[in-house]
Amino acid sequence: MNKELNIIGFRTFGHNKAIDFINKSILMSKTSHAYLITGPDSIGKKTLALDLASILNSKPNKDMFGNQFIIDISSSKERSRILNSNHSDIKIIDIDFSEQANKSSVVISIDQIRQIIKDVYLKPFEGEKKIYIINQAQNMTESGYNSMLKILEEPPKDAVIILTAPSIKSLPTTIVSRCQLINLNYIQKKDIENFILENFNIDESKSEFISRISKGKIGFAINACNDQTLIDDYFQTILKFAEIISSNIDKRFNYAKDISNLFRKNKNQVYKELSMWLDFWRDLLVLKNGLNDHIINLEWRDVMLKISEDIEIRKILDVIQEFKKSIEYLQQNGSPQLIIEVLMMELPFVKKEKVSDIKPSIIF
Repeated sequence: MNKELNIIGFRTFGHNKAIDFINKSILMSKTSHAYLITGPDSIGKKTLALDLASILNSKPNKDMFGNQFIIDISSSKERSRILNSNHSDIKIIDIDFSEQANKSSVVISIDQIRQIIKDVYLKPFEGEKKIYIINQAQNMTESGYNSMLKILEEPPKDAVIILTAPSIKSLPTTIVSRCQLINLNYIQKKDIENFILENFNIDESKSEFISRISKGKIGFAINACNDQTLIDDYFQTILKFAEIISSNIDKRFNYAKDISNLFRKNKNQVYKELSMWLDFWRDLLVLKNGLNDHIINLEWRDVMLKISEDIEIRKILDVIQEFKKSIEYLQQNGSPQLIIEVLMMELPFVKKEKVSDIKPSIIF
């Protein structure tokens, strides 16, 4: 590849190390037959995978002065077709969705992987490479992993496999060892806030709020800027937490049943809610240590101060550990309802009057 090549137009934001790595790989013609992009949910893994797919299927053009070759993936025809899912050489595989049943599976089926096997050794039809993006690869079945391993062991010359997953621990080591690893980390709050101000018609107060509750996840921030219901859901979830900790065991067990049912349909949504629970208890711990301006749920500071008054620091720490263990048990395929029921029994009971007039200090 020409050393004067310049790649621009990445949609990926805040992951400069990953972008630099991809740039150098392209310049030195050292691209891999398989990549594994890891990182938390909504951090930008799929966006980076699409950027990489766009680069691998874009031909360089000379700049206006004729001195340098440029790949501008933001304006390339390949990019727009990839985003519209009508590029014949780019396939995005995600959890299976049945239009007839009007529901999605919680796994990537073996049939989806078998379809890749049928197609992967054929020559590209219109692009430079055939690209297969397997999003949330941790949702593959064991038979799916075994079939994918066969592809990775005998990689086709004209194909690239891109997997995304939360971490290397969420996939078999045999899969991980055959991929080039790209890890994405949380983005600084101020960087996300500046991104929102530059790209959306949103004032500074709301930008600060969204960047804070996004907790370093640029995907969540962008979605929240485009969809007010995500912000409404955030406020409703905090109200639900306050209601649960001031309710009797019957109500808590009903909540466990609801979460168990949701887990069968949408595991990611359950993990997001449990993460918000952790933020809730982390904020109580911060408040107990007098750091009132360092909480995530700043709009709920007054009521959280009331709640924290009757709970000892030791108990808060214990509850945080219980939530972490519960997440681990769920990831190990434990019974969702039993796990959440045990968790609900570990929560302290808060007096109703502590949350009777609960409301945020501001609503957007």
